[in-house]
Amino acid sequence: MATVPTSLANSIDASDTRAKLDAVAKKLIKHRIILAEILKECVEEFKDFDIKYIEDNCFVGEVQVNEVSVDQDMLDADSTIVGSDTEDNSDREGLVRYDLVFDAIAPSTKKIVRLVINIEIQVDTELPYSIVTRGIYYASRLISRQKGTIFKHSDYDKIQKVYTIWICPSPKRENVNSIAEYGFTQQKAIGMVNEPLESYDKMKVIVISLNDEGMENRNGIIRLLSTLLSTTETIEKRKQILEGEFNIPMTKEIEEEVLEMCNLSMAVELKGKEQGVLESIRNLMDTMKLTAQQAMDALKVPVNDRAKYIAKLKAN
Repeated sequence: MATVPTSLANSIDASDTRAKLDAVAKKLIKHRIILAEILKECVEEFKDFDIKYIEDNCFVGEVQVNEVSVDQDMLDADSTIVGSDTEDNSDREGLVRYDLVFDAIAPSTKKIVRLVINIEIQVDTELPYSIVTRGIYYASRLISRQKGTIFKHSDYDKIQKVYTIWICPSPKRENVNSIAEYGFTQQKAIGMVNEPLESYDKMKVIVISLNDEGMENRNGIIRLLSTLLSTTETIEKRKQILEGEFNIPMTKEIEEEVLEMCNLSMAVELKGKEQGVLESIRNLMDTMKLTAQQAMDALKVPVNDRAKYIAKLKAN
């Protein structure tokens, strides 16, 4: 039987690990008490209201987490009013999958706001595109799919405002521990123009960039999300922060998800270390013409671990 090439095997392994981390992260974020914290700190319509009020009164339907696949061109008129579909599938526009989609009622205006939250669990922090640009695209799709469901014909004033919120646990170094918001503003080029804000304030992209390092000096939503999605913090420390600082009760479900996130994070860290040692062994064997045993001697690899690395060298 042919062996899987090293680069492909590593890619498959990394992809599988990222998928597992992504799935657990979504399960953690989808709890209303967590979403209420995000709305309170990041979405202007909810900033003047307390967490408990938002949690109890502002959610419409259930939070959808990659559960429903719907053809946009065949939606009935009520299918996107209560709850939302996580997959935007149009014969004309192609396929877009959202992580979490939900509707919330803005307390002051009682209007429905549509929100998408995406969690970027990236192995590499360098993406081939801007998260902001991708966010604009996602928001545009959320607006375009409202025709025929939220509004019909040319009744564009009924368009619901949409938010796409991006949580990035491993952002570029210059973006760590930050929250940035992007949207439309009115620029007066010539003359006096006084278009009402609600006419163009229909789309916002929010990027929340986290970082494990220096987390103890942070507060608010960055500290909360960094705690939930940390790849380094212990389960005991996470529970202490969630319960003590944010009054988030550690239900059996949340505790199990936090533990799963912690275990996966430890597995990622261990795999990364093992891969680094394996590459060091190969480099010494190639450049210094050492045997595998000599290379492991030079690197002071523990005796009990050597059989594992020998097996990996032979497999590749």
